[in-house]
Amino acid sequence: MDSRLLLELYKKQAKMIYFYLKKNGCSHEDAEDIVQESYTKYIAYSSGVPSDKVLSYIFAISMNEFKKVLRKKGREQMISIDDHRFWNNFANDQDPEASVLNIEMNHEIAITLDRIQEVYKQLLILKYEFELSYKEISLLLGMKEETIRTYLYRARKEFQKKWRNLHE
Repeated sequence: MDSRLLLELYKKQAKMIYFYLKKNGCSHEDAEDIVQESYTKYIAYSSGVPSDKVLSYIFAISMNEFKKVLRKKGREQMISIDDHRFWNNFANDQDPEASVLNIEMNHEIAITLDRIQEVYKQLLILKYEFELSYKEISLLLGMKEETIRTYLYRARKEFQKKWRNLHE
């Protein structure tokens, strides 16, 4: 593969994979290492990967590397404090009660996401957190766009069911 093309692919997709890993609880250092390792493995084995499956191949490698890191650490959940957000809470003019309610809502969403199937969780994060289109998600995961639509519909239904159970 042309090195300029690989560099362009890395610039476009590495940030997205990095932020996806961070969103799933990966530390900054581990996320950077995983992204670099994924691209290194892709370079080593790229001859057997069709050009239309490159992104999904790299994403799959990243997810497998993340699972290895979790196994190695005994599935510890990483809790990182976003310093920027932390200090902005002191500086903003938002009502403290609204800020606390927002934090609680985010916590409840995280609990609900943890209770649904992993594939549904991934799809919901890609669609609603990263605001990717169905086409972008299908390219990223190497699945048909119609399959993504169906799975996202099921993911929303399962999320709603778990959300209702949490609040009953």
